[in-house]
Amino acid sequence: MLAVTIAGAVGVAGCGSSSDGSSSSSAAPIKLMTIGPVSAPQFSLPSIPVGAQIAVDEINAAGGIDGRKLKLVTCNDQNNPNTAAQCARQAISEKVAAVVGGLSSFDLQIVPLLEKSGIPWVGLTTPDDYTSSNLFLLGGEGAPTFTGIGLTLAQQGCEQIAVVVTTAGGAEKIGAQQISAGVRAGGANVAGTFTVPASAVDLASTVAAARSAGADCIGSGTSPAQSGPLIAAVNAGAKLKLAFASGGLPDVVVKQLGKAANGVLAPAGYLPFTSTEGVVPQLKQKIQAKYPKVPLDQFAETGYASVKAVEQAADGLKEVTGPSLKNELAKLTAFDTGLGPVADFSTPGSVPGFPRLFNPKVFVWVAKDGEYNLAQSQPIDTTPALKLLSAK
Repeated sequence: MLAVTIAGAVGVAGCGSSSDGSSSSSAAPIKLMTIGPVSAPQFSLPSIPVGAQIAVDEINAAGGIDGRKLKLVTCNDQNNPNTAAQCARQAISEKVAAVVGGLSSFDLQIVPLLEKSGIPWVGLTTPDDYTSSNLFLLGGEGAPTFTGIGLTLAQQGCEQIAVVVTTAGGAEKIGAQQISAGVRAGGANVAGTFTVPASAVDLASTVAAARSAGADCIGSGTSPAQSGPLIAAVNAGAKLKLAFASGGLPDVVVKQLGKAANGVLAPAGYLPFTSTEGVVPQLKQKIQAKYPKVPLDQFAETGYASVKAVEQAADGLKEVTGPSLKNELAKLTAFDTGLGPVADFSTPGSVPGFPRLFNPKVFVWVAKDGEYNLAQSQPIDTTPALKLLSAK
């Protein structure tokens, strides 16, 4: 089986399937699925099911949705396109009411299958899809986060920004375009674009080339494994301001780097776990108590927020199925996640090419002494940068 139910610990895909009935049956639990590389080659995100499971536990402890309990199934796509498609087929065969949270590098293999079956995906951290009608995006997706890298640096006073991205089967071109759009939208210049192989662990030559091009800052689309080496290479010379996507410099890496990462910026869709606002402290406490080895990151936050959005939309539904839930999600307005974003799914995004991007704003985090803090009280709006992208 590709998926398992999480109960007390983070589940990793094994073999078998669940058989406790359809989500449309009033006696059966309402089944949700989360998809992503929970344990996989290249990179793993064990936090993907954690926030979602905590939300499921809270809802079930309070009596469920109109008396019906929730059940979460996790499908580990193993960073494999064929496995990702199998996750979609399993969601369809098991009649899940929604897919919640998660991330897949192969969401283009998943979303069309779910869309055809009327199954919504709430809170996908997508790098690719901003148009499919079954997507209800909450924040922190690829385009606003990557444009936020360039926009943040420009707003910090950077004038010549080098863009550094990792070779990733052609995806590096999109990442470079998005960061560059943020740079230009902020009124700064792109000093140059520098691509590094995915296997590179010494980025000294890349940083040297950026300096030679006149860069005063670097916007990075490198992988988590390369973020530390990039910071080390920058710290070896005159200081350059750095910005990463929060997923490219995850909390666990910031903790490992400690003071070496001080001042590094990271756009993100949610409040950092050092925030005292909303439900952030309570979610942090529950994750640390139940899953002490799992990193605190935005994937845990989006899983939690997505399940809570499903709860709001499903309340009062006679039958909770994919199509009926999709219809109700489209009516959801002013839904406060308690983690930063406030969702309004009733009005498509106004930027051409991004109709399912309901929240173009990103928070800006800053690393200090091994943890992320909020760099400024208000999120930044990436709409100007997204419009540059859509004009291409």
